[in-house]
Amino acid sequence: MKPLSLFIALLFSLAFYAQAQVNLVVNPSFELLYSCPNSTNQIDSAIGWSTPIGGGGGNPDLYNFCCTDPTACGVPSQTQFHTFQYPHSGNGYAGTDVILSGAPDNFREYIQSKLSRKLIADIRYCVTFYCSLSDQSSAYITTLGSYLDDGSVSAPTLFGLAIVSPQIYNTAQPLRDTSNWMKIEGSFIATGIEEYITIGNFFTYNLSGIGIIGSPTSWWSYYYIDDVSVIDANLSPFAGKDTLIHPGDSVFIGRQPEVGLDEDCIWFVDGIAIDTSAGLWVKPDSTTTYILEQTICGNVTHDTITVTVSGVGVDEYRWGRGLVKVYPNPSDGDITIQYKLMGTDKGEFELYDVFGRKVYAHPLPSDGISFILNGTYLSNGVYYYRVTQGQKSMGKGKVVVIK
Repeated sequence: MKPLSLFIALLFSLAFYAQAQVNLVVNPSFELLYSCPNSTNQIDSAIGWSTPIGGGGGNPDLYNFCCTDPTACGVPSQTQFHTFQYPHSGNGYAGTDVILSGAPDNFREYIQSKLSRKLIADIRYCVTFYCSLSDQSSAYITTLGSYLDDGSVSAPTLFGLAIVSPQIYNTAQPLRDTSNWMKIEGSFIATGIEEYITIGNFFTYNLSGIGIIGSPTSWWSYYYIDDVSVIDANLSPFAGKDTLIHPGDSVFIGRQPEVGLDEDCIWFVDGIAIDTSAGLWVKPDSTTTYILEQTICGNVTHDTITVTVSGVGVDEYRWGRGLVKVYPNPSDGDITIQYKLMGTDKGEFELYDVFGRKVYAHPLPSDGISFILNGTYLSNGVYYYRVTQGQKSMGKGKVVVIK
């Protein structure tokens, strides 16, 4: 391929990747680097991250396994500062000062990144990031948060306080854990100007919820930051389209895994959680229905995909998909299940809710053709059915109850 053609192809690939991303933070876990850090104060070595373009923000730090001076910016330890922390994910994280005794409202650092695209007015977005208090800190705060705007946020001095009202900030617990990563999450309705996210402490000394560790003569508070995400809170779940595979084959289901969405997705098979990821490779040995439960800032939604395993070709696939009919669908009352079994073995009809819990079962005689399910006792919602005969799946599908 000629260089120009290769360049154009790369541009198209990057554009496609940006469109496919659900998380609007471009470099959410500080993995992409212009260069490996070699000292402190190098947040701008992480692609897309810096201090506020409007001014201020101090000199935040970047830590990575590739740091050339691990005593200062190494992972998991910075021996110069007697600190230790593994990333929440990947190879690195950021670090920022949030308050210092003797300079209450004049000792702040902020990290900022431009989103992959501007937020849409009147859409609710879920904002999440993780923090961990550094071992060197002699104090902690409660109000670490994030502010989203058009990039005009600023501080009056290099380490000054940015006087804005963050849309998202912690109120649930004192942020004092030095061993584990603490999740900060919240949602807000965008105005349509938001294109930058800024993270730090936006509250005055008296409103920061400060706690002192021990009895130091002076104290300060410093936090690691990792895995930042901004996602549409009403994002539709996507398990994928029903598909057919041959025995021994694998297939990918769901969305591509990415920071911010993976932890919001749980996959179930027959009521048992099998993975937490936006998408995954599966290799079922028989026809299987996978249920995706997605929870974004408290908004719980579901989707399903059936992977049909066929060893004898199209005819078996048609048997599995065509010998069970459920109607009316959606239904507001009685539901007719029409079926046709093969051979003399009895079958069984099973109905599951979105959590994979069996809510109904009915035996099927081999010479029967249909029965009526009294749907009046079912709550509104989506249910999943399957018909089995011996070890063979005769049909699976979805039925919606709306009253």
